[in-house]
Amino acid sequence: MMSLHRKTFLVSILALFLHSTSVAAFSVGKTAQSGLTAFSQSQIEKKSTTSLNLFGGLFGKKEEERDPSVPIRVFEIPCQNVKLGGCRFALGLFLIGQQGTPTKGTWLANQANDGVLDMFHNDNTAMFSVVMTEKSIAVDRYGLEPSLQYQLQESLVLHSLLDEIQSLALEGDEVEAENRLIVFSDPENAVSNARDSLPARAEK
Repeated sequence: MMSLHRKTFLVSILALFLHSTSVAAFSVGKTAQSGLTAFSQSQIEKKSTTSLNLFGGLFGKKEEERDPSVPIRVFEIPCQNVKLGGCRFALGLFLIGQQGTPTKGTWLANQANDGVLDMFHNDNTAMFSVVMTEKSIAVDRYGLEPSLQYQLQESLVLHSLLDEIQSLALEGDEVEAENRLIVFSDPENAVSNARDSLPARAEK
C-alpha cells in the first residue's frame, strides 16, 4: 500500500499542477483579451480617422488665404539685355499716356523708389507693376480679388504695353543690337508668349 507520506506528496504535486494550469489558462485568456482590446482600439481609431477624412473630402478644406503682399506674375519676358535707365524712362512715359484708358482717371502711374513702374486702378481692387532687370521685363499683379472691370481694363493696357516693348526691341533695322533699349532672348516668340497669358485682344 502507498505510504501516507507518498500519498501526501502526490496530492501536493497534483494540486500544484492544477494551480499552474489554471494560472496559464488565465494568462492566455488575459493576453487574448488584451490583444482583442488593442485590436478593437486600433480599429476604432482607424475608423475615426477614415470618417474624418471622409467628411473632410465631402465638405472640403478651407483654402489658405493668399498673402496680399505677394504678387501674381502675369508674364515675364526673358531678355539678353535691358538698358534699365532708358527703358524705365520710355515705359514710364508710355504708362503716363495710358492713364486715361479707357476713360480719364482710370489709372494713376507712379515710379517707385526702386525703379518699379506702378499702375493703380481707380476701383482699388488691384494694381500692377512693371519690374525690370538687366535680363527680363515682367508684370506683377497685386490684389486678392480684382474686379471684372479691373481685369478688362488691365488687359487693354498690357496689350498696348507689349506693343511698346516690341517696338523698342525690334523696330528700326538700322539700330544695332547693342544700342537698343531691349534685346529679347527669343525675338520671334517673346511678345507672343507674353500675350498668351492675357485675355484675347478685342478686334479693332
